[in-house]
Amino acid sequence: MQNESKFHPPALPARFFPVPRLHERIAAVAAARIVCLTAPAGFGKSTTMAQQLAALAARAVGTCWINLDEADNDVERFLDHMTAALAAAHAPAASATAHATGRAQLLAMCNRLAHQSCDVALFFDDYHVITNPAVHELMDWVLAVSPVQLTLYIGSRSRIPLKLSRLRLCGGVADLGAADLSLTRDEACAFMGVVGAGALDAAHGGVLYERTEGWAAGLQLAAIALQNASDRERFIRDFSGSAHDIASYLMNAVLARLPPHVDQFMSRTALFDRFSSSFCQDALALRDAPELIDWIGAHNLFLIPLDRRGQWFRYHHLLSDHLRKRYLDTDAGAARADYRAASHWCERAGANDEAIRYALAGDDSTRAIDLIAGCVDELIRGRAGFDTLLRWMSAVPYRLLAQRVQLRLTFIRSSIWNNRFEQAENALAELEYDLGCGAPVPGAAAALCSMEMLWCLLYAFQDKTALAASRSRAWLVRWGPSAPPSDIARAHIAIGYSAFVAHDYAVAEQSYQSAETFYAAADFYSGVVWTERFISIIRLEQGQAREAERVLAALYLTNRARLGADSMVASHTGVHLAQAAYELNKIDAADAALDSALTIPTDPVLPADGEGSALPSGFGLLEDYMAAYLTRARLLCVQGQAGAADAVLANGVAGALQCRQLRLARILMAERIRLALLRDDVALAASHESALDAIYAVAGPAGHGRGEAEEVAVGIARIRLRLAQGASDADAIAARLQELTARARLQGRMRMLVKLLCLQARYHGGRAEHEEAGAAIHEALLIGDEGGLCRSIADEAPHVRALVAGHGAWQSQSHRRDARLVTPDYLAQVLAACGTAAGAAPDQAAPAAAPEAHSLSPREVQVLKLAERGLANRELAAQLFVSEGTVKWHLHNIFAKLAVRNRSSAVARARSLNLL
Repeated sequence: MQNESKFHPPALPARFFPVPRLHERIAAVAAARIVCLTAPAGFGKSTTMAQQLAALAARAVGTCWINLDEADNDVERFLDHMTAALAAAHAPAASATAHATGRAQLLAMCNRLAHQSCDVALFFDDYHVITNPAVHELMDWVLAVSPVQLTLYIGSRSRIPLKLSRLRLCGGVADLGAADLSLTRDEACAFMGVVGAGALDAAHGGVLYERTEGWAAGLQLAAIALQNASDRERFIRDFSGSAHDIASYLMNAVLARLPPHVDQFMSRTALFDRFSSSFCQDALALRDAPELIDWIGAHNLFLIPLDRRGQWFRYHHLLSDHLRKRYLDTDAGAARADYRAASHWCERAGANDEAIRYALAGDDSTRAIDLIAGCVDELIRGRAGFDTLLRWMSAVPYRLLAQRVQLRLTFIRSSIWNNRFEQAENALAELEYDLGCGAPVPGAAAALCSMEMLWCLLYAFQDKTALAASRSRAWLVRWGPSAPPSDIARAHIAIGYSAFVAHDYAVAEQSYQSAETFYAAADFYSGVVWTERFISIIRLEQGQAREAERVLAALYLTNRARLGADSMVASHTGVHLAQAAYELNKIDAADAALDSALTIPTDPVLPADGEGSALPSGFGLLEDYMAAYLTRARLLCVQGQAGAADAVLANGVAGALQCRQLRLARILMAERIRLALLRDDVALAASHESALDAIYAVAGPAGHGRGEAEEVAVGIARIRLRLAQGASDADAIAARLQELTARARLQGRMRMLVKLLCLQARYHGGRAEHEEAGAAIHEALLIGDEGGLCRSIADEAPHVRALVAGHGAWQSQSHRRDARLVTPDYLAQVLAACGTAAGAAPDQAAPAAAPEAHSLSPREVQVLKLAERGLANRELAAQLFVSEGTVKWHLHNIFAKLAVRNRSSAVARARSLNLL
């Protein structure tokens, strides 16, 4: 039943009443990137937006409209609809990005739009139905990456929960509330005449205005009622009360005069979000539906067309709510029968979400459960499908799920993947009781096997890795010979993950290879990819960044082709591909892969409950979140956005604490210490260390979740802080460095070893121990050269840049001629990443060679176009909705790439290269 009604604005009524004041108000905010219309039902939000769309379209602005509903809380569905709408509004962007999908396609469309001279306006109606934080985060991301040519219009009955403070400061938000949308006295009197109230004197018009306070829907209802009122003066005199009372009074007055068969038709069709002639005829046996729909439209009874062909309709929300409540109150049995009939019709039409909702509304929960079970396989392939599944199953009475064990197991898996660990734990405990002590359950033995495996999976996701491994080994002994191959694979995954966290990479890899074998036997492609991905993560930790990136890139392309860009498997792979690409200093590739994989807010999140924001749902294990947050923060830092980088980490810490992912919280806090020190803010770094100690205290004496990986990361952060503080206990620092270095070397953690060797080089260099410092940086470079590690050294550049730049001379000394040598190409790569040219003297580093001009990013081209207009940095920042510091960073990169020193030269050079 998906059709063009999703993207069709409500048709303007035949008796159209424009309100120029509102459109002048919108136009007055010239730099608006988002226009928010927020008011209760009946204030004309949709009509105002439809008028604005028509006005923009008349000026050749590309326009697109999305009618939102509850199903759009599924992130994938929301993203698909946004991309489709934007493609319809701007065909060149769509044709140029046809190869991409999902978030990557939307980003590519935004980049393409940035190069165009045309503007686009995207309208979202009924945004109040969106309750999924992940969708709000997606909208924040769209605002962050979209160009100034794109403006968003959002209509909502409630506050729009997007992070707009920065845009408001720049004048980028236009807000219209109920006070703005209410008609003035003069507008109200004129409106009543247009919509058919007949001649009204000023006194009567004033009374209606005062009673409705300019509420458009109330005035229109009053106009309809007045058309048939036998005593107009008495009607106006008796007209009083609250908005709700007014609506009920007026609608009863209007509906009381309807022919009975029209009243019945409207009551039945008001049950549904939308209806058509064929739907009414086939599902509800209303054979005269076409004639009745025409009659209702002709009598201006709040009928709203939903598509250009006039096939699908709905009533105004006020009217449909009133009709629905009245029908359910007076004939609930008939209403339930209509819901059930509609559910069958929607199922045949492939509209699963509506089929399930109508089955539940019709008290046909058994049928709803059957429908849900039939959608499971399709839903769980996508990373946002779990949200939809949980929403459906939460609406089903639990008693009816008792005998549907497989669906209960799916519900538990969904809860685990969405970080709803308490919900999963409670559901597992209930299932465990039912299987052990409750009524007999069909297939109890197989269910018990899968249930015990889900306990292991839950412990792994909660980072209770030792418990997950021990339970998995016990599970293999008990169930292994008879268990399904996919469950056996999950047991090996839990064992391998525990070994990975303990840095026993040999056991981890062996376990993952066993898991891959069983997943292949089960013909479970996603599981096979999962194991191959994690083996690549091991390779990266072992220092083999080139190999890891090669395998992950191939997996990523295959996943996108086979499962779709927004599948959970592609998302996981994309995050770790971004991590490997970043290590190789492929900054643009890392940025693109991470953008396609996961939206991470870069503004501070301040939830109402004060407990911090939850982690993005439906994503994966702790290592997946760790890679995502660390890589995003490091990319932002390299791009000169240290504040945004710290906000990413702060949000990750808050979410990790809320989900009790304490190891993740500590690792991200250790990275915050590094960022603070990069900004020379030692006091802030010390404050972060105190917060880190507090997180340890949360774990209690047992140190739940405390693993050696985190100990090394935290140990490095503490040493960095002590060196920055000029600590006098040099021997203690040296001893701790040697201890951590020996541990990393023993465990084969080459990537971590490189960081430690750079820290050793810094320590020795600060003590004028030049031979020791040179030896440490030499070993770090040798290890990096072998596997392609670049950023692990470059990220230490402020303290080891001189040692790296002078390494060629150090290496060429006669008594080292027989030693292993760092290759010149690799050394040049590291020097470029450090911001230093090969061959520069240690005490006077030359700038890196300028990249080719054709490597200008879309954002840099956008900056150049604005600079061409002569805008100052502050004006550029306002246009782009970024800080002046970010503008300066973009200009610095542009000058370097174009080999110029000022704006005018950059513009001239860009013109000669046909970039402008």
